[in-house]
Amino acid sequence: MTTFPSLRHSAVSTFSFRGLNRQAASAGLNVFAIYMFVGLTVQVGVMTQLGLSDSAASGWFFITWMTTGGVSLVLSLATKQPVSINLSIAAMVFLAGAAGGFTLPQILGANLIVGVASVAVSVFRLTDAMTRVVPSQIAIGVFAGSMLGFILRTGDLAASSVSSTGPAIGGYALALLVTRSQVMAIAIAATAGLVGVLLTGGMQSADIGYELPLSALPVIEFNLRAIVSLGIPLFILTAGVGNIQGLAILRGAGYRIRGNMLGVIAGGTSIINALAGGHPAAVGSVSVVVSSAPSAGPAGARYWAIVLSSVPVIAIAMLAVPVIAIVQALPIAYTLTVGALAMLAPFRQTFAKTMSGDMRLGALAAFALAAVPYQALGMPMAFWALVAGVAISGVFERRQLITGRKST
Repeated sequence: MTTFPSLRHSAVSTFSFRGLNRQAASAGLNVFAIYMFVGLTVQVGVMTQLGLSDSAASGWFFITWMTTGGVSLVLSLATKQPVSINLSIAAMVFLAGAAGGFTLPQILGANLIVGVASVAVSVFRLTDAMTRVVPSQIAIGVFAGSMLGFILRTGDLAASSVSSTGPAIGGYALALLVTRSQVMAIAIAATAGLVGVLLTGGMQSADIGYELPLSALPVIEFNLRAIVSLGIPLFILTAGVGNIQGLAILRGAGYRIRGNMLGVIAGGTSIINALAGGHPAAVGSVSVVVSSAPSAGPAGARYWAIVLSSVPVIAIAMLAVPVIAIVQALPIAYTLTVGALAMLAPFRQTFAKTMSGDMRLGALAAFALAAVPYQALGMPMAFWALVAGVAISGVFERRQLITGRKST
């Protein structure tokens, strides 16, 4: 059975501001910017595409943001590591493309099964086993490729709406040149882009009012076709690909982690999300890349980046209804462009890690395949990139692959 030695001290009893520094605060702001301009935008777009009612959309948004902020806050304070449990963007994108033929209760039933299965896998200590099967360098390569795919697709969208994206890109480049600060550049990009949107009349009118984001628990239905068609791919994306990537990044940054423990927490978070009308969660990847990097300060204080980003995430959760209305009124090209700009620095860091180990061939193949914007046999290319990367290393880098597994 899984134990929880890393949580032997409560977050409350050990809380202090010791170690908080400017680098960690800057990384925390960058993490929050990515939440706002990538996670939020993608989620609202997916919920709109699924045709959810206002109450269902606000409940979905509320629970996933509340668990992301609350669980990450407690977990990072308790472990003193930059650990995050996030709403899974990969899961949302998959649902947007595959869940159109199912009702919301059937989708939530599949989500709940994913959470239960994720907890079971970790309780039987299989999460760490999965991370040993897939080397960290290859998992990180898949993540870097997925990020590149998002940035390239957003670039195509930005080119079609220069009036809102041009000021954002120009503001980012100028601010980065002058200040050398990624956070400042993102802030100026968001501001300049918003000014461009307002001046060109690109923002639609929005009915902004406050309501309770979660007024009632949703109905859940267990449908076999939904469990097979949605549940199995979602389980692979979250408990498999998502957790493997997040754990690989943490290990690559030198942190000693308990993969099974984090798997149980991520699975438990998925269960809570499903019961309240949301989608599965996974160990964070983008947030972990930013907060575990050397630029986030001394290793022992980098967890402050997650702490500082989690507090406003909880506030955003409470404002689900007006936030959704505002995002829907903004041009999608503007919000996604700012999100892509926020991901440039994490992408550079992740790609550098992809190329810095002993299994460059497998990692590079995984990187290239993960950037392809297609699916095969109902699964996104991130899954097949993991398979291909391990297979190629098994053929051409067999000695390094075996050595890496022994040292894990």
